[in-house]
Amino acid sequence: MTEEQSLYVRDGDAFVGTSCTPGGWDPTHQSGGAVLALLGHLLEDVPTLTPMGLSRMTVDLVRPVPIGERISVDQEVLREGKIIQVVESTVRLGDTVLVRARALRIREAELPPGTEPVSTADDHALLASLPSAAELPDIAGHPGVAAFLVHGAELRRSFEPTEGPSCAWVRLRVPVVAGEPVRRTSRATVVMDCINLLGVSGLPEGTTAINPDVSAHIMRAPVGEWVAMVGDTRFAGEVGHGFSSAILADRDGVFGAASTSQVLQHHG
Repeated sequence: MTEEQSLYVRDGDAFVGTSCTPGGWDPTHQSGGAVLALLGHLLEDVPTLTPMGLSRMTVDLVRPVPIGERISVDQEVLREGKIIQVVESTVRLGDTVLVRARALRIREAELPPGTEPVSTADDHALLASLPSAAELPDIAGHPGVAAFLVHGAELRRSFEPTEGPSCAWVRLRVPVVAGEPVRRTSRATVVMDCINLLGVSGLPEGTTAINPDVSAHIMRAPVGEWVAMVGDTRFAGEVGHGFSSAILADRDGVFGAASTSQVLQHHG
């Protein structure tokens, strides 16, 4: 497998981002979506005392992650148990910390019939109201799209105004690590960063919005390749802050929710 067919290649105990990973701000830096996909992939290598699944992930994107250089991912179990596990992952370039993440994993055990609480949300109605991925255009041909969303992942959304929350679908185009199958946790984590600026068609000239973090809660792993994001982005210009938030769904219904902060800047 060539590097163009994966997001990362292993180099000893490190990883090297490929030409499938560039983000939208600098072609020499990786997309947050690629980095989160790698964190999800490696989380499954951390053993658990009982079968567990990802429940919460918080990620601080401390510094840009360079493409083509050897980065390491250190993992430490901060809390170990049969019901809950907390894992801290740190992405480094040499001694420099680039990304810090904490993942909460919860044991997976099916409830007896009739004991599952009733949800207050109508997820079936939400799913029925969404356009399918096939009904939306691939943004790969849109000007200024990050190379990650051309070669590494596929994102489909409408650029036309919509009534109610915006919707987009995303899936990985290539494996996360060369020669290794895509893992279920990566399908959940890659979408967390893709909600960035959901619903925003463009920003005023000279204005940028960068997300320095990602937070998400997951009920279960997504089913199938495609994941839907349903949500919006809001800005408070008087303080230069904002946030994007979205419900995450697949063909079987809602499985999680995610949000990112926005740092607004005007470059006059």
